[in-house]
Amino acid sequence: MIIKHNISAMNANRIFDLTGKSQAKSIEKLSSGYKINRSADDAAGLSISEKMRRQVRGLTQAAANAMDGISCVQTAEGALNEVHDMLQRMEELAVKGANGTLTTTDRAFVTLEVRQLMSEIDRIHSTTSFNEQNLLDGTFRYKGLQVGAESGTHITVTIGNMSTNDLIASALAKGIYFQTNNESPFCQRIDIPNPTSGDIPNDERIVYWIPGSDTTFAKQEYWDKSMIFSWGMPGHSHLLGAYDLTSFHSFSYSSITDKNVRDRLTNSYPANKTGGTEEPMEEKTPDVRYFQALNAFAKSAIADVSETRSYLGAVQNRLEHTINNLDNIAENTAAAESAIRDTDIGTEMVTFSNNNILLQAGQSVLVQANQNKQGVLALLQ
Repeated sequence: MIIKHNISAMNANRIFDLTGKSQAKSIEKLSSGYKINRSADDAAGLSISEKMRRQVRGLTQAAANAMDGISCVQTAEGALNEVHDMLQRMEELAVKGANGTLTTTDRAFVTLEVRQLMSEIDRIHSTTSFNEQNLLDGTFRYKGLQVGAESGTHITVTIGNMSTNDLIASALAKGIYFQTNNESPFCQRIDIPNPTSGDIPNDERIVYWIPGSDTTFAKQEYWDKSMIFSWGMPGHSHLLGAYDLTSFHSFSYSSITDKNVRDRLTNSYPANKTGGTEEPMEEKTPDVRYFQALNAFAKSAIADVSETRSYLGAVQNRLEHTINNLDNIAENTAAAESAIRDTDIGTEMVTFSNNNILLQAGQSVLVQANQNKQGVLALLQ
């Protein structure tokens, strides 16, 4: 029997200490809700779960970005809805102004309303904005919506210039012909027999008008004979020019936003001597031909705005699907991160109860181990 070392008590104390540390960890996990509270708990699990946390937070913000994108697109689309309404009214006024029962004074009043509608289109184009960024003046181009947790995951949105000037330029670049019975001093006359009727008297020949030598409104290539012949009607066919619309709105070649359209209208026409100049609005007496030109312009502008609105609607639908997908990915990634990092309360309570019992038993055993040495005193008496 020895008294220098109480081996049994030391052993009981060591086990009691280990059980106490395990119990402390169980309490920490139960109170925090995490089974990984420090890297020592699970170094690999901590690294994996932190990457998942980064991804979840990035995806959550990406979904918010997509929602902002939808709000932006809806703002632009709502403004273009008003532009559409005004263009429809403009079409209505063009048909009204071309009616032969109207007097010159009547057409002057109709012209005033058309001018106001064009001015309002320009006001909407210059003031419609989202987060202090103008949407309809041609500057909202190649805007990347960050819709993913990783760099480079963008949806690009571009909205063209919806000014009256650019809508007119678009119509001119299309090479639109409109039917009229009025001659134009800006065009040269070409008499062509009706191709479907053979040789017919001169008074039934179709008269067409193409750009003259000093005009500035379109490339020569936009005179398309096959398109002209499809009319099959007597009268004059005019190629729509900027001068046809100066009763209602001024036009500037240099202010055209779309470079391709600007080049087509100012650089490629061989006889174009003054491309890039201004076509100011004129206080001239409107006649039927100008309203027929307005009709052609309104038809073109309505098609352009419809194309832009269709594009914006498609972008909005795409963003809604993007948000649904982001929410799904974030949810499943969060579930995976939870499986790695969160405490399983049921399992941890079992461990806690076991450690609690072991602590109580260890404490009793330690008392008994210390009492075993009391027998030495009896031998020394």
